[in-house]
Amino acid sequence: MNFSVGMGLTNDCDLKCAHCYRPQGKIYNLTLGDVQLICETLNIGSVGLGTGENGLNPEFFPIIDYFREHRIPVTLASNGFTVQTTPDEILRTFRDVEFSIDFPTEKEQNAFRGKGNWRRILSGIERCRNLGVEVSILAVLINLNYNKLAELAKLVGSFGCNLRVNVFQPVHSKDYMPAYHQYWEAFHLLFDHTALISCTEPLVNTFAGLNTLHGSPCGCKSIRITPLKEVLPCVYWPGGKVSLAELVEWKEGVFDSPQFRESRRIPKGCERCGRVANCRGGCRSRALLLGEAHSPDTFCPLRRDRLERLSFTPACEKELLRSQSICTTIVKA
Repeated sequence: MNFSVGMGLTNDCDLKCAHCYRPQGKIYNLTLGDVQLICETLNIGSVGLGTGENGLNPEFFPIIDYFREHRIPVTLASNGFTVQTTPDEILRTFRDVEFSIDFPTEKEQNAFRGKGNWRRILSGIERCRNLGVEVSILAVLINLNYNKLAELAKLVGSFGCNLRVNVFQPVHSKDYMPAYHQYWEAFHLLFDHTALISCTEPLVNTFAGLNTLHGSPCGCKSIRITPLKEVLPCVYWPGGKVSLAELVEWKEGVFDSPQFRESRRIPKGCERCGRVANCRGGCRSRALLLGEAHSPDTFCPLRRDRLERLSFTPACEKELLRSQSICTTIVKA
């Protein structure tokens, strides 16, 4: 089986976004040797670069050359810095580039992400499109933008881009976590104003009636490797970690490790639910981060004796590297 591997080449970044999950403090980097070891250990179908601003890794260009030489498809998530500092001949080799925008206006984006970020991203979008590189916009659903995602989607559509939405996870703090009603209002608004390309957010997939999952893809179809050389089922995972040395020893057997089995465990409170075959209890990382290991996902309507029904318009099928490897929702305005 070819796996989707998420790599954080570094936790370094030129911005300090308040909702970021990356490890704080000391800077860590994966080396070219680490990347080679990972690629020699696993059957890799694609690589997604995230966590920090990957262009700040001292060996970023040799690592990208290695992926290119071995014909490994790569997608890059960036605040614009890495794109700005990457030559055309390297940039055009990415399968997909994602720019992080959380708000539909320059003023809001710069206030949250940093001065000048908006214009840097717009410049990067134009450059990627001129090079023929697929562009997506990545937004994090937080309690400050939950009612602005439809407006953001409209803006993103004017760029000719897809919008991918990840739900905020309380890795360092709960400050930006959406409330239950904000979570569901966000997806109702989003689906009312866009066409759905794909959705692997377990609860949304379930209550939209898609039923195309067998739980989260994290720890099942995909694997994450952090700049600290930790191997995780999910980039937000707060439970036990596997070391890079153990990955080399176990190879694909890592998916049968206690840590990865825990990421797929169904909470006791969900075992008799008629929808559990699809959502399998929702996001395990979120449950553990909130100290609710045995409870249904905090956003589950049935936990509140409610029933959410999401309607959507399907978009034309589109093959995107991130569409089936993590809990995410991709739409097109």
